[in-house]
Amino acid sequence: MKTRVVGAAIVRAGRVLAARRTRPPEAAGRWELPGGKVEPGERPEVALARELAEELDIEVEVVRWLDGAVPVGERHELTAAVVRLLGEADAVEPVDGTHDQLRWLGPEELEDVDWLAADRPFLAQVAAELRSAGPTWRAVFFEQDDALLVAARLRGDGYDAQVERERLAGEDDDEDHPWAVVTDAPQVRLELLVDDFDGWLDAE
Repeated sequence: MKTRVVGAAIVRAGRVLAARRTRPPEAAGRWELPGGKVEPGERPEVALARELAEELDIEVEVVRWLDGAVPVGERHELTAAVVRLLGEADAVEPVDGTHDQLRWLGPEELEDVDWLAADRPFLAQVAAELRSAGPTWRAVFFEQDDALLVAARLRGDGYDAQVERERLAGEDDDEDHPWAVVTDAPQVRLELLVDDFDGWLDAE
């Protein structure tokens, strides 16, 4: 019987997280949906949450499992799930040496990285998941506290919302740049919030 390995399509605001491996040597430098092995007696969703906590120091919620299972060598079998990140995307970083680089990829960017062979069969489903998320909005605010408060309200309503530093066109320094809340929340909900906090709204 093959050991089950689980991978996470961590989706937020129309993008998925790809992680570049550092080991073993045959996988180093290639990209994957992060995850790991399911221990005996462990539920797959519990194993996935444990592995992501160890590798990236994050908490996630499994939304659904993707179709199919892919053999990995002779002893393992990979399945993958769409998961929701509980926390800020900017805080995600490799912590245990398994990965050395992370990238958030949109559906048109999935082929920009060299994926491990076992992850490739899931990419079409991941792309469909990203495209089905609907439009992504950037609600922009001058104050970081306002952006954090808006993001917290949206997450409380069940939407995906992350805070990013917004760049002003033609400016390279980090001073006086506003903050953006990247979210899949509906436009009508965001219009009320940007009015309340004196911000503005852009579509991605």
